[in-house]
Amino acid sequence: MDSVKIRGDGHVREACCVLRGRVRYGSLWTWPKPVSPVLDWACVLRDHGPMGFLRCCPAPFLALACATVAHPSTALGQRASFGPLTSEEGAPLQRISYTPMMEGADVVGPGEARVDVWLGFSNVFEQDSSATHVLFLDMERLISTIGLRWGVTASVEVGGRITLETTGPGALDAVILGWHNRLGFGNANRDRFPEGVYRQRLTDGKNRTFLDIPRTTLGFEDIRFFGKWKALESADRRSVLSLRTVARIPGDSNLAGDERGDVALMALGRLGMGAWYAHVMLGGATVRASPELAPILKDASAFFTLAFERSLGPRIAALVQFQTQSAILRSFDHRELDRAPTSLLFGLAGRWGDSWRWDASFQEDVPADTPAVDFTIGLRVSRTW
Repeated sequence: MDSVKIRGDGHVREACCVLRGRVRYGSLWTWPKPVSPVLDWACVLRDHGPMGFLRCCPAPFLALACATVAHPSTALGQRASFGPLTSEEGAPLQRISYTPMMEGADVVGPGEARVDVWLGFSNVFEQDSSATHVLFLDMERLISTIGLRWGVTASVEVGGRITLETTGPGALDAVILGWHNRLGFGNANRDRFPEGVYRQRLTDGKNRTFLDIPRTTLGFEDIRFFGKWKALESADRRSVLSLRTVARIPGDSNLAGDERGDVALMALGRLGMGAWYAHVMLGGATVRASPELAPILKDASAFFTLAFERSLGPRIAALVQFQTQSAILRSFDHRELDRAPTSLLFGLAGRWGDSWRWDASFQEDVPADTPAVDFTIGLRVSRTW
């Protein structure tokens, strides 16, 4: 009978296949279904990659598929796109450098201005030690971004944004413990440490500190400047391809070593397919390290996001989204430090009137043993003038 091998602390260590019937702890413990489907998805994503995940685990997309049955495509085919879901990785180890924010391929109209406000609330816990490092991340973080963009021409926009962060002890630790147990993810060694504690620190286990970030309230994380060029657009304006470049100037939050400015270049695309839209982002960024951080950081990173949107009416749409980014740390040879963080998002997006747009999302790290944050609840509101 097919099975997966699981480490005793609950993390997937060696996934052989999708679960069918039972889970085996070594050769000692077995039990029949039901087993969490989320654990199945984690196994497939790890062993077969994103495309294997889409082929083998269609369950996350069933809710969107049901909408297709309920609403004929011909009636919804020309409705506007409200996606993708606004998202940005909140993992402390990734945020030493540039972290991409997913956005749509469109640009604002000539002479128009738009303000975007996004809030991302995350719970973070990672504790691990080895011969190369001692890592302890235990906190909750609210990332707040405020952006302004202006349409220069019909195909070009420019703008900037400021990023603020608030960090503190994990007020939702008990909730997350129960949530992970219910989903079958396990909590590693999280229950061995007291709740409501703040830590954000990475060392070599001896005298060298790589990451040491104090608790902050509305602290300045970075400021970014960007430009976007709409290179291609279909005749019905439902499919778009754009290029976007970003320059990031970091704040001074890491006590162990200064961060330096980074630049990023990405392609943003949208494809209209009846009542459906597909959104994609693919790009790369520099990782510029100070001498204190150079031994543990790579020189560049790559990122990819894929989203599917289904119109549910003239003012609302449902979305599912997959995102990943290459890890920026090196030399640790450990999954929770230098493996690519990957996440799944589910959410809704829509509009109020002609000037207001919004989206709300829930983001969960899949699989659970990467640098990605445990979960993020995101909310974005935009206003165009």
